[in-house]
Amino acid sequence: MMFLKLLGISFLILISGCNSAKQKQVKLSSRENNVCKTLTGRVVVYAIFVDSRYTKPWTEFDINSTLDSIQIGMDWITQQAKANGVQLSIEVDYHKSTSGVVPINNDFSKKTLSATLFKKPLFSGIRDIYRWADKIALEAGKSLPRDSSMVIKTPNRANDRERLVARLRDIHKTDNVALMYFVNNYFSDELSVTFDINSSENIEFSIVSFKRPAVITHEFLHLFGAWDLYVTPFDHKRKAKKRKMQAMELFPNEIMAFTHRSLDSLEISQFTKYAIGWENEIDKKYSDLIIGKKLKPIKY
Repeated sequence: MMFLKLLGISFLILISGCNSAKQKQVKLSSRENNVCKTLTGRVVVYAIFVDSRYTKPWTEFDINSTLDSIQIGMDWITQQAKANGVQLSIEVDYHKSTSGVVPINNDFSKKTLSATLFKKPLFSGIRDIYRWADKIALEAGKSLPRDSSMVIKTPNRANDRERLVARLRDIHKTDNVALMYFVNNYFSDELSVTFDINSSENIEFSIVSFKRPAVITHEFLHLFGAWDLYVTPFDHKRKAKKRKMQAMELFPNEIMAFTHRSLDSLEISQFTKYAIGWENEIDKKYSDLIIGKKLKPIKY
């Protein structure tokens, strides 16, 4: 089982000079960015179930059990928020027809998510994923109420991810809409992936291959700026790998590091709290460990 954040790998944006210790002050590019800015206030998770010829078909039981897992994950997060004095409510919504939940059919260009994503050249695979996601968003938009706004001159037809999310924000009257696609790979050796948490041009979204609450929660937190705190295949530099390994030792129950465990045994570390907007500053000992001693995250 593999969890990879290809375009969700967080990096730093320089925003100011140096302090007395010659640390450059930086902003996490994933924090307060894109649609899912900070994990506070009223949030909507919008799930879309996707069938293909090369994944297991969604049964009514599979869908309901996955919706249960989503709710378990969101309840866990709201409990964590309450314990940290953060005002947060999360509503779970999902694509459905008038007769109930109906998976949307759409095949990956290379049969599976992983084969498509790692298609060579690499970015051609990413473009294929975008097209896949937009086609599904177009279909999902058809199930939503028509835009009857008299203010907007151009009706929102929800014909891609951006328009779908804009329509959902209008319907639910909230800025924070987390878009998550679910494919049924429950017993397969597949990956889950989150895209564009650093982007200012493309709507962020997750593709989740499994129904375990910890996996769903992990991907959801990525949408709001959380970093992977385990060694990924893209951590090529020795120092980066060493810092990740140290982080796993420092945060032995971190949700962003150990998704194979029971959700009840996990927690949200100080670094992740800072990344998702639950804390406005981070202790130097944690930032030094994750991003190195030469960089200092700003105080919000």
